[in-house]
Amino acid sequence: MPYTPSPRIEAMRKRCVDRFDERSFGAWRDYLYLEGWMRAAGASLPVRNAEALANVIEHMPVHADSDDPLVGEHGNDHAMVNFRPHCGPEVVARARGAGLPDGHVAMMEQWLAADPFRWMELAPVAPWPEPLRLLQERSVVQVWGTDLNHSIRDYEKVLRLGFAGIRAEADAAMAGLKPEEPQASQRMANLTAFRRIADAASGLGRRWAAALPRGSQEARICARVPERPARTFREAVQALWFAHMITVWEDGVNANGIGRIDQFLWPYLERDLSAGRITMPEAADLLAALWLKLYQPYDVQQMMVGGQKADGADAVNPLSFLVLDVTEAMGFVRCLSARLHNGSPREFVARCVDLVARGGGIPFFFNDEALVPALSQRGISLEDARGYAAIGCIEITIPGKANPHAVSNWINLPKVLEIALHGGRDPRDGVQAGPPTKPLDECATFDDVMASYTAQLEHCARWAAYGSNSAEIAHRSQYRLPYLSLLTDDCIARGLDIIEGGARYNCHSSAAMGVPNAADSLVGLRDAVFANGKTSPAEMMDALSRNFADAEALRRFLWDRVPKYGNDCDEPDRMAAELVRQYVEIMDRLRSPGGGRFFTHLFTFTLMLPMGKAVGATPDGRRSGEPLAYSVSPGQGRDKSGLTAVVRSLAALPHDQVAASSSAILEADPTLFEGSGRDAFIDLLRTAVRLKVGQLQFNVVSADTLRAAQADPDRYANLCVRVSGFSQRFNLLDREMQDHIIARTKHRT
Repeated sequence: MPYTPSPRIEAMRKRCVDRFDERSFGAWRDYLYLEGWMRAAGASLPVRNAEALANVIEHMPVHADSDDPLVGEHGNDHAMVNFRPHCGPEVVARARGAGLPDGHVAMMEQWLAADPFRWMELAPVAPWPEPLRLLQERSVVQVWGTDLNHSIRDYEKVLRLGFAGIRAEADAAMAGLKPEEPQASQRMANLTAFRRIADAASGLGRRWAAALPRGSQEARICARVPERPARTFREAVQALWFAHMITVWEDGVNANGIGRIDQFLWPYLERDLSAGRITMPEAADLLAALWLKLYQPYDVQQMMVGGQKADGADAVNPLSFLVLDVTEAMGFVRCLSARLHNGSPREFVARCVDLVARGGGIPFFFNDEALVPALSQRGISLEDARGYAAIGCIEITIPGKANPHAVSNWINLPKVLEIALHGGRDPRDGVQAGPPTKPLDECATFDDVMASYTAQLEHCARWAAYGSNSAEIAHRSQYRLPYLSLLTDDCIARGLDIIEGGARYNCHSSAAMGVPNAADSLVGLRDAVFANGKTSPAEMMDALSRNFADAEALRRFLWDRVPKYGNDCDEPDRMAAELVRQYVEIMDRLRSPGGGRFFTHLFTFTLMLPMGKAVGATPDGRRSGEPLAYSVSPGQGRDKSGLTAVVRSLAALPHDQVAASSSAILEADPTLFEGSGRDAFIDLLRTAVRLKVGQLQFNVVSADTLRAAQADPDRYANLCVRVSGFSQRFNLLDREMQDHIIARTKHRT
C-alpha cells in the first residue's frame, strides 16, 4: 500500500517547507565554535578543535516542539563551515545579519581581531610550482584535495554502542598507551580530543529531554539516546538524527551522507514489528519526520538503499521499499540512491523505476557488479567493498572506514588534447603549459597524436597528484575532525585523526572530465586527417584556430559523418574505453603521502560549463567555448540512436576499474514509461546492471515542459530535475544551466 502521511506529518511538512528559514539558528554555531576555540588557546590542535566543537554540542540552542515525533535541529542554512584564515569580516557580518545578540557579535569581533587562524598559512608545503600553476590557470587541472565534508560516519556504531560505549573505547585506547612509544604524545592528544567529543555527545539527548514535557515518550527516548545503545526503531531514528546534527555542526551539511539507511535501521524495525511495538505506517511517519529534519532546498545529504550484504547476498528488505514510499509521498528533493546487482529483486527495481518516472531524478543507481570489483582490486577488502555507499552527488566511500578525499582533482581531457595538438602550448596565449611534444602539423601518423596526448596527460596527472598530496599535507597542520574520526575505523585504535591518516582506508579520487568529447575528437582526427585525407593536419589546425570560420563543410563532416560516442558505434566507444583505461592505469601508479591510492572518477559535477569555456574548437565539430559532455553521458544532441544505444556505449567503458564511480545522466521523455514502456525500461535497467554500467541517473521530463518552466517559473516552482549528481528545483538554476539541461537529448525509445 502506498504511504499516506498522517495529518501530523502533513502539518510538519507545510511548516518545514513553507517556513524553512525559521529553522536556522543564525550564527550561533559560528559564535559557539569560536568561543570554544578561544577558550582553548594554547592547547594542542586536536584538543583545541575538540573543545570548539564540544562547546557547540553543549550549548547550541534547544528548540523542542512537543508535537514533533523526532526532536532536535541542527539549524543549518548552508553557511556553516569550518573556519578558514582571515575569516573575520564575513563571519561578523553574517552574525550581525542573522540577529546574534550585540554582545556576542562584539565578542566575535574581539576574538577575530587577534586573527587566530593566521597560523594556518604556515602549512609545511611550497606554493604551487610553475607547472601546476600554469595548468590550473588554463583549466587543464583543478585541484581540491580537501578532507572537509564528503564523508559518511559510522552511524550504525552510535546506534549499537551509544556515545558512552564509544567513549569507553577511547578510554581503553588511552589506558593502553605506552609512554615509551615514539608517537605516544600525539596519540594521547588525539584520544583526549576523541573522548571530549564522545562525552559532549553523550549529553546531547539529555539537553533535549530536559526541554520536553516530563514523562513524554520523546523525553524518555532523548534521556537514553544517543548516550546509550538504541533498543527500538524510534530510539534508533532519534539517535541517528542526533548523530547527524553533530556532523553538520562539525563539518557543514554539504555532502555528508547518511549511508545505507535500510541496512542499519532494519534490525530495529524488524524486532519492533515482530514484538508489535510499531506498525509500518507508524514507522513510515518516523522516517517522514527524519526526511523533514534533513530537508534542504538543495540537498546532498545522501542516503542509499538496496545492494548486497557483506557475504554477497541481496540486501533488499521491507525497509528498502518503505524508504522509497516515504520519499515519493513527501514530494520534495531528498537525495536518495539505490544499489543494484544481478540478484536485485525485479519488484525492487520496478519500485525504483516507478519513482524515477515521477521526475526529479530520484533515486539514482549504482551498480555493485562494477563498483565492488573496482574497489576490491584496489586494496578494499571484499566484505568492506560490498558495504560501499554514495556520499553526496555520486562519489562513493566505505562508511565509517575511509577517508576518500572525494574529487581530489580534476583533469580536463579535451583541454589536454588541445594542448597536445599545439605541442604543449595553450593556443589562447601561446604559453608552454605542458612538455614539448609533436604538434598536429608535425604528426605523420595517428599514433604520433596519441603519443603527444599521452605525454601531456601523464604530465597533468603527476602535477594533479602533487596538488592533492600538497593539500593533504597542509591540512594535517591546519585542521582536525575529531567527531568524524571518532566514527571512523581505525582512528581510535591508531590514535590518529582522520586527517592524519587514521582511517582504515585512505585514498584520493581523480576525476577525468570530457571523456566523450576527447574520444569523439580523436576519432574525428583519425578519420578526417589520417584515414581518408578529408583534410590535412595543417588545415585542421587552421580550422580549429579560427573556430571553423570558413570551414563549415569540415565542421559538418566532423559533426555529422564521423560516428559519435553514445550511439553504439564501435570506433568512438572503443576510443572512450581506451581513454578511460589509460587514465586508470596512470592513476593506479600514483600514491598519496600515506601510501594511499588514486582512484579514478568519471565525473564533471557542473564544471562541464566553465571548463568547456576554456577549450577552443575541437575535432569533433564542437565550437569554441561550448559545454563539455556531462561526465560520461554523450555530448549534447549527439546521442541520436535511442536510449538502448546510449546504454550500450556506456557499457563499453571499463566501469569495473573505476573505483571512485562514474556518472551518467540520461534524459527520458515521460511517454517512454507509458503502457509496456515501463516493463521495457525495467528490463533496460537490469540489462545495464548485467553489462556493468557503473552508475545511472535519469531525468524524466520533456523539453517542452522545461521551456515552459523557463518562461513561467512560478507556475513550475516545484519542478525538479537531475542537474549534475544532484537534483534541484529547475527555477533555482541559472539560465546557462537550464539551457544545458534543455539541450540534452530527451529519449523516447
